Amino acid sequence: MEVSSVLESEDKVDITPMIDVVFLLLIYFMFLPLQQEADIGIKLPSNAPPAESLDLPSEHIVEVFPNGLILLNGAPMDGINDRNMNRLSTTLTRLKLSSDRAGIDTVVKIQADPDSPHQRSIDVLNAAARAKITKVSFAAYGE
Repeated sequence: MEVSSVLESEDKVDITPMIDVVFLLLIYFMFLPLQQEADIGIKLPSNAPPAESLDLPSEHIVEVFPNGLILLNGAPMDGINDRNMNRLSTTLTRLKLSSDRAGIDTVVKIQADPDSPHQRSIDVLNAAARAKITKVSFAAYGE
């Protein structure tokens, strides 16, 4: 009788310590990300909207080609030998007025081909000056 009760007690497994360990691991992994965030000093992104919207300037790209062709935002402008560039100046003036009404700056970026005549870039600068655009930048061709 005693032998069977001893054998019977060895068949039962006490799972209480295993449940305790599982709960401890669960609590550890629940609070681990919070502790890591506090230790690193970063904030994880939230679904809150951005604090403010950025007002980007109205940027227009003027391309100068080796044959003297001028493109404003991809549209051809005055003839290749026209030094006054009235159409470019008029278009830039309209774009500047439109940007001024919206309250944003107008920026003209000149992308001149390395083989283009320098005079054409100067003509574009003159057209921007007639349009009263003061923010002009140059960029490497192909940017």
